Amino acid sequence: MEFDYFDKIRKIRTGIRFYSELLIEASWNMWNIKTRVGIFFFSLVAALLGTYFLAPDVFSEAQKYTMFILIFSILLWATEAIPPFAVGIMIIGFLVYTMGNIQGATISPQEISDTWSDSVIWIFLGGFFLSEGMRKTNLDLSLFKKTISIFGSNPNMLVLGIIIVTSVLSLIISNTATAAMVLASVMPLIDREGKDSNMSKAILVSIPAAATFAGMMSMVSTPPNLIVVNVLKSKGFDVTFSQWLLLGFLPAVVLLGTFWYAVVRKYTSKVKGLDVSFANKALEMTNSMRLQRLAVIIILGVTVLMWMLGSRLHIPTAGAAMVPIMFLPMLGIITAEDVRRLPWDTLMLVAGGLSLGMAIKELLAPYYSQFLAGMEFNMIVMMIIFAVVTVLFSNIMSSTATATIVINIAAIVLPTDQLLPVGLVVGLCSSCGLFLPVSTPPNAIVFGTGMLKQKDFVLGGLFGAILGTTIIILWVLFLQYFTGFFEAI
Repeated sequence: MEFDYFDKIRKIRTGIRFYSELLIEASWNMWNIKTRVGIFFFSLVAALLGTYFLAPDVFSEAQKYTMFILIFSILLWATEAIPPFAVGIMIIGFLVYTMGNIQGATISPQEISDTWSDSVIWIFLGGFFLSEGMRKTNLDLSLFKKTISIFGSNPNMLVLGIIIVTSVLSLIISNTATAAMVLASVMPLIDREGKDSNMSKAILVSIPAAATFAGMMSMVSTPPNLIVVNVLKSKGFDVTFSQWLLLGFLPAVVLLGTFWYAVVRKYTSKVKGLDVSFANKALEMTNSMRLQRLAVIIILGVTVLMWMLGSRLHIPTAGAAMVPIMFLPMLGIITAEDVRRLPWDTLMLVAGGLSLGMAIKELLAPYYSQFLAGMEFNMIVMMIIFAVVTVLFSNIMSSTATATIVINIAAIVLPTDQLLPVGLVVGLCSSCGLFLPVSTPPNAIVFGTGMLKQKDFVLGGLFGAILGTTIIILWVLFLQYFTGFFEAI
């Protein structure tokens, strides 16, 4: 029987479409249930003791409860005693209940629950709709097929092509969705090569690295970017989609280029050649699917254009995200069943992070800010400290949770003129954590194939932690002192 490459892809995609669950499953298997229960209660006791000893006597009940949920959430996110998205739900439920029933609360339960409809949520939801539309119309398969036709059977160039396609997709949709789509497209090729081949390893380590590094350039690619932008906006700094693209472009390109070179030296230089003739088979497309694909391309183009020109056209980024949300279901491309399968857990985590950030800003920041008034901080030192902390914790816990905590601490500690450059460093460094399978969702997705070991992620981890952090700090300093980039924000 003739090998049907694209039929194989469709079957594989069916098995990995719930890509968000892979992250949960990968982390869940690290410990058994008893250990997790023990860690949960240990975190609870530690949070209670921490609040008791650290909370000043002048704190109101609302401030004490906020400090407790902050410490408790950090411990749960760091240990993953429960899935990260469950921590987000817990934060919202805890704050809604406590802020409506205790004294000293300066935020209402309504304000906390409104984080579910925050602009950040809508922007990500728009990206999820776009990725689902591309998947249903096989647009992602066509991109991979085009990649093969352009870069051919040369192993080094094919890996470069996969990195480029992954990077481009990460600019317009979630890097998690991108990793899942690209992985599904290349799995038949990996099956033919074998899981122990250098070519397979080169492709598998390149997908999460490309998706994560390229995510630096786009506000819609990864939650930390939007978390940081949201906090900066509350302080009077309005970063647009185009400005963030310019900010992340150089660090991302340098990391992607050097990482590809390292992969070539370590893996594909030992591969003689590839047989990619099986990818020449044409996709079976009905007239209805062709029309739907054309609609997806138009909607994708309009959405990206509105994101790029939003500041000039006075269209908010969240407003542009409504285009795919409205028109893809209207045209019948996305159904109710498709909507139910979207990665809602990511949105739950983001909403919880926004609620926690709101509580920190309203209840903890005013108290601690008064002690820091008039103090002087060396901005470069602050950049280095916050960059190292961000990368360190992004490797061992959710990058979204890390960005939420770190950027809100920066907003408390730093004077306004230093918050913008340090905040941008925090946002970019959130995309540098790649050491562990659970460091980032793209890592978890690839690790879920069972074809990589933890040590295989060290290459990307080193690039992110060392080269990424260095480039990001130097680039932000260059933009501040030698360009007018910060004056335009």
